[in-house]
This record gives sequence, structure tokens and C-alpha cells, in this order.
Amino acid sequence: MPEFTEEQFVELIKKSEVAAAENINSYKLKLALFALLGYAVIFFVVASLVLLVGGTIGLAFVGGGLFLLLIKKKFIFVILIAIWTLLKALWVKFDPPEGRVLERNQYPELFKEIDELTDTLNALKIHQVIIQDNLNAAVVQHPRFGILGGQKNTLFLGIQLLLALPPQEMRSVLAHEFGHLSGNHSRFSGWIYRVRMSWYRIMEAFEGSESFGASLMRRFFNWYAPKFAAYSFALARNNEYEADQVAAELTSPEVAAKALVNVHAQAPYIDREFWDAYFKQADKMPTPPIAPYEGLARFLKKSPITRKQLLQTIKQEMQEETHYADTHPALKDRVEAITSQAVIPSDFSKNSAEVWLGERYQDLLSEFDKDWMGRNSERWKGRYEYVVEAKRTLAETVHIDLDTLSDDDLWDLTQYKDEFEGDEAALPVYLRFLSRHPKSIGAAFYIGRILFTRKDERAIKYLRIALNGPNTLEDAGRMGYHLLKDNGKEQAAEAWWQEVLQVDERHREAAAQRQSFGPEEALRKADIDKELFHELAKALKANRRVGSAWIAEKAIKEDGWPPVYIVAFSPRGFLWSTEKAVETVAESLQIDADIFVVCVKGDTAELGKKVKTMGRKIV
Repeated sequence: MPEFTEEQFVELIKKSEVAAAENINSYKLKLALFALLGYAVIFFVVASLVLLVGGTIGLAFVGGGLFLLLIKKKFIFVILIAIWTLLKALWVKFDPPEGRVLERNQYPELFKEIDELTDTLNALKIHQVIIQDNLNAAVVQHPRFGILGGQKNTLFLGIQLLLALPPQEMRSVLAHEFGHLSGNHSRFSGWIYRVRMSWYRIMEAFEGSESFGASLMRRFFNWYAPKFAAYSFALARNNEYEADQVAAELTSPEVAAKALVNVHAQAPYIDREFWDAYFKQADKMPTPPIAPYEGLARFLKKSPITRKQLLQTIKQEMQEETHYADTHPALKDRVEAITSQAVIPSDFSKNSAEVWLGERYQDLLSEFDKDWMGRNSERWKGRYEYVVEAKRTLAETVHIDLDTLSDDDLWDLTQYKDEFEGDEAALPVYLRFLSRHPKSIGAAFYIGRILFTRKDERAIKYLRIALNGPNTLEDAGRMGYHLLKDNGKEQAAEAWWQEVLQVDERHREAAAQRQSFGPEEALRKADIDKELFHELAKALKANRRVGSAWIAEKAIKEDGWPPVYIVAFSPRGFLWSTEKAVETVAESLQIDADIFVVCVKGDTAELGKKVKTMGRKIV
């Protein structure tokens, strides 16, 4: 079945927008029927498989010999596995949310605000409020019973957003989020959103399943889910405008517009002026000078964004156009839909955190600070020690002969000079390293980048080497193209770009080859580092599910990529599911290498036995 291309996706979105504009009720009816199509296909297949199992069991009363034959050929088990795969896919699971749960009795002012908004909007009940360490707010619905419903509504609040906005603007932000849950039309939109998430979850389930019927269902949902997402796009986009109107009605158009503008302005301001400056202090101090969130609160009080900075940021944001990569419209369109007046956020004396979190405000900041220190103190210390080591090395190698340095020491020196002394000092050291290793993608990329900034066409020689690295291909290709074009060499630029596309296609083929495996896999003896081999053997010996294990290496066509290994194991003891055993063994291998795990029994038996025959025994 042909892949659903980006152009087709956008074209269907445009058609859905036209349909919604012409007759919204007709559009919603078609969308609902399209959503029900997915349900119908799944339940039809499940029902068919159940009837097939029932019919097969019924044969036991007619012809016992045929029934025993079907059992022997594992036909019933294959069908049961297919049914289980479908039912498991329908039961959409979500990872437990991260953050601190806020209890109603501890934060009365916050919950009073939430209750007033939900009551006014006749919105769905908020079951849980979680505060996180970001600059965001959102309401997320988690279905308790898969696609059958039973929603648990969770409000996520970012502490940075509460610190950055005054209560009235924060109220507008919450009104927008609750607007998605208010009224029957928005509940329909919420149902459509959940269905869209469910279909993608089902696609993922079928991608990893080799059971009977999975291939057919995978083909259907690979066709269906993207089309459903595209056709429902217009509803999601309209719902954003509707939620903005709700926010404007519950506060005022001016406040709602200010909130939108302020959120877009505060995010880059806080990142640039506070967090960037804060992290730079790790270069000079072994521990943070101040607690981060307490520091952020004081910073926003003492150094709020100036009118000039605000206007510069908003001018840039207002140039962004609404596109089809996101259901959220651009800031310009959202503000113009609310009010025709130009709005600038005002100064304020108390932020939303102080007002809504009440007497527990300082305690909560302290909790965030303690948690942040616990997660980041080692990284902070590591950065400080890195800078100390870098400056010590730079001082010691001022007059040293670079040829006396080992490869590792020479590479470290290139990085230190690049970061702390600049391009002029780093270039000769990169060149020295490349003379030792002419195929070094990293050294070639950095040399090409430095020459690119100088408009020096010698950069092409080095950027061509960098094209061989999947992580450097995009930047190297872009730099080479712009260098040639800016220097007036249009034909050379076009030829270069065609070369980049060819290399990219080669990388895609190699990546696909690396990410898939099957019985026909081309294997070779594993050329594996001794230390990695012993680490792997230790992990496998410690796993109670593993009896014996072997390792082979995939025969990858593309040079310069890390090896991909396949580990096959024979299970120890009784196994209810070889698929689950493979998953458990794979999860236990916390090793920095690309490793697939298969079993010599079950669905992967053919490949497992091939690894056992051609590979090297581990345990």
C-alpha cells in the first residue's frame, strides 16, 4: 500500500477545512462516521476471530481427530494470540504523569479558581492537579478503560508559568484549557482527539507484532490513521480558536490577548536571560550559587522583561505564519481573532504562584529546588571539572609538540580549543587530527564549518567527508549548498545538493537495514570489543530466563556505522510467552550498543537458530 505522503496529508487537511467552513454539522457527522469506521473494523476482526476459535472448538464434538490436528499445528494458539494483540492495543496505556500532585485542602485559592472556571464553563471535572517545573499549562485526558472511555482529567501547571504571569492572565490561560472541555461540541472534539491517539497506539501495537492477522490490520491502520488525523485537523484547529474566545469571554479580549503575547515573550526571555546565565556559572563554581527556582522568582521580580525586549520578541513572533505542522494557529492569527487592538502585557506586583499557592508558595519552591539539586548537582560538578581540566590542558599544551599527543589527547585538545579559544586556535589542531585519520567525520565537519564561516570554498572538500555521518549529513549538506550558492556557483550548488540527496538515500537504506531483522538476515561472526563482550556475558548470566546465549553481527552494507549485534538465547524453564521473554531479556541489557534479542523458540526461532549456528557462544 503506498505511503501517505506529506503532500497528501496537507491536501486532505485543506479539504477538511473547506468542508468544515461550508457546513460544520455535516463535517462533524462525516468525521464521526470516519472515527466509527476504525471501531467497526477492529470489533469485526475480533468478533470474527472469536467465532473462528468457537467454531474450531466446536469441531471437537464432531471430529476429535481434526481438533487434535489443529491443536498440534498450534492453529488455535495463533488465533488466540491475534485476539490478545487486538484487545491489548485497544486498552490504551499511559505512563504515570510526572510532577507533584496538589491536594485541594492544601491549596484552597488555586482550587477555588479552578472550581469557578469549570462551573462557569460547565466543563468536565478536573480529577487531579499536578505542578511541574516547566513553563506550560495543559489539561490531559487519560482514558481509564482504553478507547471505551472513562476519562481522568488532569490539569498540569508549570511553576515557571505561574511565576511569569499575573493572576488575571493565568486565569485566561486556564480558561483556554478548560474551554477544550466545555460544552457538547468540545466534548465531541475531545472524543475525536482520544480516538486519534488510540489509532496511533494501535498502529504501534501492530508494528511490533508478528501474530496472525497483524499484517492485514497494520496495512489498514497505516492507511486509516493518518487520513483520520488529517480529516480531524480542521476540528482541532477550530477548537483552538474557540478556546481562545472562551478565555476572552471569561476575562476580557485584552487580558486574553495579553496572556497569549506574554507566554510567547516570557519563554525565550527566561531561557536566555535567566537559565543560560545560570548554567554558565557552572564554568566558574563547583556548586550552584543560588537555588534555581527561588532565584528565578527573584529574577522575574527584580529584572522583568523590558518593553523594548518584549517588542523585539513579539515582532519576531508575529512574523510566524500558521502552518499544518501543528493544530495551534500562529500567535498573530490568534491575537487578531480575539481583538483588533495592539496589546502589551503590563507590569505586576504579585505573580500567580504567590496568589494561588498561598502560604505554601515558599515551601513548594523549596521542594522544586531540592529536587532540581538532587538531579543536577553531579552534572553541574561534572561541567565545572571539565572546564578546570580543559583550561589546565590548554595551559600545559601551549608549547608542546602536538605529534607527541595520543589520538585521544589530541581530540580532547581540539574540543577545548574550539570551545574556549575559538575557530582560529582550533583549526590547525583539527587539521592535524585529520592528517592522522583522513576519514574522521568529526574533524572534517568542524574544519568544514570553520571554513564555511569564512566563505572559503575549500570547505567543500571537508564537508563531503562529513556527509558520511548520519548526524552531520544535514548540517554539512546545508552549509555546502549555501556556500556555493552565495559564491555565485548555482550549478555547482545544485550538483552538490543532488549528491547530498543520494547520500541521504543511502543513509536511509542503511538505517532501515539496521532497524529491522528477520530469518533472511545476512550475518557474520561478531567482531565485538572484549570489554563489551564480558559486560554482555555478565548481564545474560544474571538473567534467570536465559539458559545459553550466542551473538552474531549483522552484515551492514554501509561503512562507518556502529555494528549491530543479534543475541539469541535458549530459554530456561517454562515460558508462557516467548515474546514476553525476549522483551524482558532485551530490557535487562543496559549496554551501550545496538543489540537485537531473539529466542531460539517461538516466532523468532528461525533467526535464533541461525545466530546459534553462525555466531559465537556467550554463555
